[in-house]
Amino acid sequence: MAQYQSFPDATGDSRTLEKLKALRLPPLAGKRFLDVGCNEGFFCGYALFDGALRAVGIDSSALFISRARRRFPAGEFLHQGWEELPDGPFDVILLASALHYAEDQPGLIRSLVARLAHDGVLVLELGIASSPKEEWVNVERGIDERLFPTMPLLRRLLNDYAWKWMGPSVAQSGDPVARHVIHVYRRRPIAYLLMEPPAYGKTSIATGLFAEARIPVVSGDSVIADLAAGKRSASDALRNLLADRYSPFRIDELVREAFDHGGGGELVDAWVSAAEGETFALDGYVPAEWQDYVKRALIEAGYMPVAMHWERVGAALPAAADRDASAENYFLHLSEELTEAPSSEGPDSRLPMQGFIDEVSVEEGFLVIRGWVVGQDGKMPRCLQIRSVAGSHLLEEFERQLRPDVQKYLGLPHAVCGYRVRVPLAGKAVNLAKLVRTLEVRAGNGANSLGPALTLAGHLALRSRG
Repeated sequence: MAQYQSFPDATGDSRTLEKLKALRLPPLAGKRFLDVGCNEGFFCGYALFDGALRAVGIDSSALFISRARRRFPAGEFLHQGWEELPDGPFDVILLASALHYAEDQPGLIRSLVARLAHDGVLVLELGIASSPKEEWVNVERGIDERLFPTMPLLRRLLNDYAWKWMGPSVAQSGDPVARHVIHVYRRRPIAYLLMEPPAYGKTSIATGLFAEARIPVVSGDSVIADLAAGKRSASDALRNLLADRYSPFRIDELVREAFDHGGGGELVDAWVSAAEGETFALDGYVPAEWQDYVKRALIEAGYMPVAMHWERVGAALPAAADRDASAENYFLHLSEELTEAPSSEGPDSRLPMQGFIDEVSVEEGFLVIRGWVVGQDGKMPRCLQIRSVAGSHLLEEFERQLRPDVQKYLGLPHAVCGYRVRVPLAGKAVNLAKLVRTLEVRAGNGANSLGPALTLAGHLALRSRG
């Protein structure tokens, strides 16, 4: 049988080294390689040379397989046709100068792609007939007649795959049609990612662009709501996190907490499940620091992520924490203004007060006291009197704080019932336990309208007896 592949010790009809360059094979280190119609194993030998984990060649010629085994004993060479392909998957499959021999050329391509690993590539070297029509062209060769596709037909045959024309292959003497190299991949569904912050127009874009194109849109907000309500499967940790904190007005905060607490992978799984593995657009906020994680997770799930970024039109919304702080400061400001009005100091102005002393500490020469107090009218007192072994102070100005825990406990219409005061110790070295034991805090609307002493919290009461 005539020599076909060319080696340093054997010149064949094929310009094999030049063909190797034209094939533009990907790096093969650690990969699994299959050459269909391997001849004497030149390309399997290259795969081993480049560090392939496994190199398998099949050929219908017993002679060529025998020669391949002698040349490359580390390879696997099988005497068989492509009707029964070796078990895969393979990262790279090569079919060079052989497709025209197949009775069912599209079927052979399907069989080879089916043996590819998820990110594998089928390298086709084939003749393409010159014609603007979508047709098979019967070409007379020196030894027989074979069917070759035109480029329009090849485009249709490869429509179900992702593929790229890599350039012309090496011309060989007597070629009736020009040879080309095409790389063929499994087609991945696409995940179009609209992950910008709230109020960036994600939903408008998703509705106006993807819905019109009949690409399903997965709402990140709806997925969060379903997970919180137990309508989608999730770990107990993620479901409890979302259920405890769920609010349709805090979706962005919930998403951040889910990612920060290790639930990002489950969110990606939920999006993919909602899309049923098909191409989709995600309309859902993802914090910037987690967006690369989402892309990697989608790649592992078999998707090609396409992240979309744009500038927001109009004034940006403040962060939720900043917005809440501003609102609370405003409410405290209103509370302070109300306390500036003068009050009657007559005997009827004394109002029953209820409250606690929650914390007592000494900080940089000051006695610091924190707690809460509120009158029966639901308002904070206008002044506090602090007495202890360190002295007595009547404070008409002190820091008011929000105490939502007290608001909830007492059913108040607002949370402005907390206080924090600092009174100087005037250089006195006072034992904290003694301070607590002698501490007395009274509240009222003036010096003559102070109520009874506020109660010490349990742990402070224990300390006062120590």
